[in-house]
Amino acid sequence: MLQIKRIYKEDFPNGKKIIYQYSSDNYYDVSYKESENGWVMDFTLKPFNRPFHKYLEGEIFEEYIEDIECYIAEFDGKEAGIVSFSHEEWNNVLRINDIHIDQSHQHKGIGSKLMALVKKRAAEKGVRAIVLETQTSNYSAIQFYRKNGFNLIGCDLLSYSNNDIEKREVRVEMGLVLET
Repeated sequence: MLQIKRIYKEDFPNGKKIIYQYSSDNYYDVSYKESENGWVMDFTLKPFNRPFHKYLEGEIFEEYIEDIECYIAEFDGKEAGIVSFSHEEWNNVLRINDIHIDQSHQHKGIGSKLMALVKKRAAEKGVRAIVLETQTSNYSAIQFYRKNGFNLIGCDLLSYSNNDIEKREVRVEMGLVLET
């Protein structure tokens, strides 16, 4: 049985680790061209030559994030997923800082339930949009966000390294405009 509960930083004096990991067979190839009259960017779906794997450990309650809300999804008493978000008051958006479903629990609707919770909290807070970051290499996450109404709203060609395009890991921002 699925249960979603809020957790608080105070409950984790030593921090709350999160492991981000995914595999992808596809990516969005980014091409960028500057001309006299402007710029052209293109995101074209392509297959990796061999599956791309990402593994990274992080901390859910980062010090630089203010007013974070964090929820854990437990399936049969075991942690299956987590989402954290914060209200950026300066531009009135809700930023999803982290959303992750354990690989053994993916495709069971847990991510959709966590996303529904985020949308509900966004409506309660009266924000104008929900925004998040992912990577062009994380094809399944992009498809999940698109299924939930998110669209590409921007990118950062130098977010992770000076060679993000060549590494096929460009930071993309996705957003969902809410009815206000």
